[in-house]
Amino acid sequence: MVFELIGALSAGLGLMGVLMLFWRILRRGKLPGWAYPASVAAGMFAFSVWAEYTWADRAVGAQPQLRLADTTADPSPLRPLSYVRTPVNRLQAIDLSRTFIHPDHPAMVRTLVVSMARWEPVRAVEVVVDCEAAALAPVGEGIEIGADGSLEGADWRPMARNDRLLRTVCEAGEEIRNARGPGT
Repeated sequence: MVFELIGALSAGLGLMGVLMLFWRILRRGKLPGWAYPASVAAGMFAFSVWAEYTWADRAVGAQPQLRLADTTADPSPLRPLSYVRTPVNRLQAIDLSRTFIHPDHPAMVRTLVVSMARWEPVRAVEVVVDCEAAALAPVGEGIEIGADGSLEGADWRPMARNDRLLRTVCEAGEEIRNARGPGT
């Protein structure tokens, strides 16, 4: 948050500097007094809008091992521009570097689901997704993964077949299976 404040101030002061330079090149005399704070405010506002609308792309883009699964965008009366074009508030992604399948259970994919929200800490949960049964089970205390890839004590939660997280995890599992080749 501090970096965004510094960025907003820098953008505001930078716009004021550009305005002053442009005014000097045109040799128009002295810049009106209201132009200084107005240019700083316009620069800060533009930076804030840019930061709000691009944070999700920047967050996922900064971590190439993440694959975006789902986003949530909710308009808010505190952000009037969100009724024109709604920015992403929350997102879910899977960590491809922590995505695995067991050869004995190719329809079950174990992965790390990363949940991010604007101005909130990142949360990550390890899960196993059964692509055939369209179900998800969080991996935690009381869950044992056997040597053959079976899960003991799992609390399976059904998922809709068109769930974006389910599709993303199963597509990643399919890529892993295809990379291994037939018979492995």
